[in-house]
Amino acid sequence: MKNTRVKAIWMVLAVMLISAVPFAASAQNVKIAVVDLRRALNETNEGKAAMKKLTRHKDKLQREIEKKEKDILKMKDTIEKQQNVLTKEALQSKVEEYYRSVTELQQTYMEYQRELVQRETKATQDILAKLVSIVEEMGKSEGYTMIYDRSSGAVVWAPAHLDLTDKLVQQYNSRHKSGK
Repeated sequence: MKNTRVKAIWMVLAVMLISAVPFAASAQNVKIAVVDLRRALNETNEGKAAMKKLTRHKDKLQREIEKKEKDILKMKDTIEKQQNVLTKEALQSKVEEYYRSVTELQQTYMEYQRELVQRETKATQDILAKLVSIVEEMGKSEGYTMIYDRSSGAVVWAPAHLDLTDKLVQQYNSRHKSGK
């Protein structure tokens, strides 16, 4: 019985050893690289132009928010200064108007945030699609088994020589001249 068990263990080990040889041989042919699509997006000429446009719009919205905040602070100061001279009903009305304005400002802020996210998505999705297409071409033409996106968080570390991001940005800019 002990003999049979030992033979079975040796058989399993032999099978595992034999089956591991093809895997080791095929592992030598694996070619892996990484890109940082977020960085590439921000470094392409078209991506820079899109981000510049988004920043201008964001700044405009920020100025609007700041103006509304100033108006609300003035309203608050006015209420504080007039609270002793206003009737109870007038004071109550001004306080309600103040809180309504604060609520509207919060809603406007949230609306602006959603708008900015939508605009960024719209501005970048075409560029990202072009970048992915170039990465696929690079992978096929240069014989890569896999190319990982570092910005997705899947790659914790990779040697610099495996990073194709600079090459991707150069190829993108040479193919897509707009955005200057």
